[in-house]
Amino acid sequence: MSDSGLTVEVTQEAQDQVRDLIKSQKPGMAVRVYLQSGGGGGGGCGSGCSCGSGGGCGSGGGGPSFGMAFDKPRNGDQVIQVDGFSIVVDDLSAELLHGARIDYVQDLNASGFKITTPNAPTSSGPEPGSEAGGCGCGSGGCGCG
Repeated sequence: MSDSGLTVEVTQEAQDQVRDLIKSQKPGMAVRVYLQSGGGGGGGCGSGCSCGSGGGCGSGGGGPSFGMAFDKPRNGDQVIQVDGFSIVVDDLSAELLHGARIDYVQDLNASGFKITTPNAPTSSGPEPGSEAGGCGCGSGGCGCG
């Protein structure tokens, strides 16, 4: 694990939701944010979306898809300390997550974590400010952004 120059903005709404959810986890758990294989497909949220089991889901679109899950930090992870919890990211995911914004959104159709990253390539190349899907578990279950 290393504290690196990786910067990720976590909104107050997302911080509050994570702090609430992490209370039910074992001590030493962190929030893993990771690049999902097959990002850019039309994946949706299904019963496999689970923060506690390492599962995740992502939205479709032209860019990569990110997942979030509770996990223990591993050797080689980059660690971001947030008030009350840690975010861990592997090196491959870190390249695309640098400068990202993690938010928790709620609307009539869904609620969940939304990851917006300026470094996510799309099918036609990098597009600043592009949104990449993320997954999160909230009081109403899992939701993708």
